[in-house]
Amino acid sequence: MNQTLFKRDLSFWNRFAPWYEKWLIRGEYFNNILPDYNNMIEPGWNVLDIGAGTGVLSIPAAKAGCKVNALEPSDGMMKILKNKLRSLNVSNVEPYKMTWEDFQPDAMETFDLIIACNSIHLVTDGFFKGMLKIFELKPAYVCLMTEINQGIRIDFKNIDSLQDEYNFLYIKTFNVNSSFYFEDMEEVGEFQDATHCKIDVRMCKSGPIQMDQTDVATLWWERK
Repeated sequence: MNQTLFKRDLSFWNRFAPWYEKWLIRGEYFNNILPDYNNMIEPGWNVLDIGAGTGVLSIPAAKAGCKVNALEPSDGMMKILKNKLRSLNVSNVEPYKMTWEDFQPDAMETFDLIIACNSIHLVTDGFFKGMLKIFELKPAYVCLMTEINQGIRIDFKNIDSLQDEYNFLYIKTFNVNSSFYFEDMEEVGEFQDATHCKIDVRMCKSGPIQMDQTDVATLWWERK
């Protein structure tokens, strides 16, 4: 189940939210991505997470000692995120229900890291304007995570050319298992009804699986 294929309105993301969380918990998508991310973040950082979803990046950063501002426009995603923060007793994540386009930072606030994972392609004004806004806020570090083989052509050199105040640190590409592991065919039907998405599944001993994989690029910049 590849994230950049979903370019829908908020009503879709609200319906999709509980299924996204099941996919996240049961799957392996972030297994290799998170260790690399965790190695880069530092305790005490002020982090802005664009399109935080249910907290897959916000919560690890908070547990590492960061203060996290989590932007998420979907009510469904936000509800799950807040419930997770309460159940995990995480107090240093501040959720904000808004889009990246609507976000207006406090003039006095600075960020050590702005992170965007599979979210900037959803910005109304386009991918490059979304990235330009990130650079204009002048955080100490910028991290972009995005799928790169789903029909979305991204020229990373063009992204880098949007700014002249950052050193490009590195790009890593991860081939990830993006499969969705269902409990039974009844659950498959519920997923299709909720999301209005027709999917193909393979029956395995553990239950039906929507087999899928994708490549995810992780890019980091450091302010000069």
